[in-house]
This record gives sequence, structure tokens and C-alpha cells, in this order.
Amino acid sequence: MTERAEAAGIPADGRRDGRSDLYALLSRSFAFPAPEFHREVIEGRWLESASSLLATLPYRLQPGAAGAWGGPSDYDRFQSEFIRLFEVGARGSAPCALYGGHYARDRLRTMEELVRFYNFFGLRLSPGLMPDHITVELEFMHYLAFKEAEAGRSGDDVESYLRAQKDFLDRHLGSWLPALQAAMRAQRPLPFYRALVRLAARFVECDRRYLGRPDGPGRLGDGNHD
Repeated sequence: MTERAEAAGIPADGRRDGRSDLYALLSRSFAFPAPEFHREVIEGRWLESASSLLATLPYRLQPGAAGAWGGPSDYDRFQSEFIRLFEVGARGSAPCALYGGHYARDRLRTMEELVRFYNFFGLRLSPGLMPDHITVELEFMHYLAFKEAEAGRSGDDVESYLRAQKDFLDRHLGSWLPALQAAMRAQRPLPFYRALVRLAARFVECDRRYLGRPDGPGRLGDGNHD
């Protein structure tokens, strides 16, 4: 997207900021891994960041044991595992595709709906980005949660952003992440990527419940479940 709310620029003075920042962290974590990201993982800094953000959520969600987030010390192996899981597969389809439209009946229709979502909020895709890639969908949720928090701080109406987030999770991320998680289980992945997909799926499901409560956000109970 060409318009984005960078995670580093979001104030950390409220629980909804934690949601926004966590969506941003997950978005960059599903991008092709650079050496710097690999070091962040194996040195434990990634897990520290994720744990700090999880602690700010308006519901309980744990990252799991530190051992579940392990990665190989060799960067080439870490990179190769990403390629094996998410980019290369038989008949042109990766075993754990990161494109939401892959899990839909009509990918073209899914992408068209996503573009309408983004355009409604004045967002445009940068060249080369596909609207249904997980990094784009997570970044969009980061943007909506950021705008919600910003509106809340200024005393403006947050309802439109809350409704948009719930609708987007119901129709997109929340509808296909369980299928990605199921595909991942069959691949015997390295711990980090298995844990990453599991956390993303659990976070989205907890967030759907949080946003969808009839008594409004902020009073959800324990979200620490599989």
C-alpha cells in the first residue's frame, strides 16, 4: 500500500494501539525474510516484541513457550524454509499459500472485493503487491486499528473503523487463516513458521470475537485457546 501507518509512529498509550502494532509486526513477519529479520528471530528479539504487544491486548493471548519460536542459526536454511512453505510448490501453488484468494472459490472476485475495501479508505496498492497477500491484509488491519485509536484519542467516532475491522476479518483474514494453519501442520515446518501461523490465526480469531461482542469491544474474556 502506498499510504500506511508505520508501527514505529503509533503511540503506545492504549490497548488498541497494541492491536495495531501487533498486526504490523505480523505483516512484516510474513514477508520474505531478510538477514536482519533472521537475526531478530534467533536472538529472541522478535519474541520479546511480540510478547510485549500481546500483553497490551484487551484479551488474554499467550505466544507459547520460547522453544516453539526457535529458528536455525543458518540464514540460508531459514530462508529456504520460507521458500519451501510459502513460495514453491507443485503445479505453481505453494503448500502453504499466503494468498487468501487461494482458499476461496473465486480468487478474482476475492481480489476485487479487497481492492474495494482498500480504495474505500483511500488506500492504493504499490506496484507488484497482490491485494490478497497476507502481508497486505494484515497491514490493512494495522491501518484500521491505528485509525480507530487515533479517532478515539481525538474524541471522534470510532464505530466505522470498528465495523470495518470486524467485517474485514469475517470476510477475509478470519475466513482463510484456519486453512493456512491446517496446511502448515502437514508440512512439518521449522518451529518459528509453525508458531507464526498459529499465532496469526489465534490473534485474528480472538480479535473477531472481541470486535463482535454485542456489548462492544473491551470486555472480552479469555482468548487463550487453540
